[in-house]
Amino acid sequence: MKIPADAFTEIIQELSTRPLSINRYRKSVGEGRSQAFGVVGRRNLAPDYSRLCWTRPKLYMHLLEFADKYVDISYNAITVNQNYKSGKHYDKHNIGDSFLVSFGDFTNGNLLIHEGDLSGNHDIRHTPIVADFSKLMHSTDDWEGCRYSLVFYQYALKNKPVNLPKPSVKLEEGKYKFYRGDEYIDPKVGIWHNLKGRKKVLV
Repeated sequence: MKIPADAFTEIIQELSTRPLSINRYRKSVGEGRSQAFGVVGRRNLAPDYSRLCWTRPKLYMHLLEFADKYVDISYNAITVNQNYKSGKHYDKHNIGDSFLVSFGDFTNGNLLIHEGDLSGNHDIRHTPIVADFSKLMHSTDDWEGCRYSLVFYQYALKNKPVNLPKPSVKLEEGKYKFYRGDEYIDPKVGIWHNLKGRKKVLV
């Protein structure tokens, strides 16, 4: 399935206006701007929605709208990569198939799969690939230009699915608002965490 270029326009506009922050906690996997929306693990607590859901609700809305049109797997999490170069790795904490697609103004930058029946070099620019990347070692080839990618997947804790209220984003009184089921999450407060405000330690 080839996805039309204009399907990514609003996502690119949001990322160009407000680039993602550099993820300093994925150094063992790669380097660059990479952040997760949807369900994520939390220190000392059960998984819940990422703070990006309520701090970047407009972008999250565009991701959900894109998924409604083009993503045909069950998912509860989305990783957004912006010029993120990944080395060889497995996607831990994922369960089942993931949907991966790249887009942007770049050359090369193919997905490299290093084992199994899908071993080889895959051009996923506007052409998604669906596979269980928790079981397939993969990486990103070098590229030139501005490369984005989206990964839709099912986040799991110890291989068990995570069940949370369905997320949504609503435009109300000129503001994009994130809802966790029927609960509005105030971006000034977020979802409660007992370690909120404490600095993470890089490992």
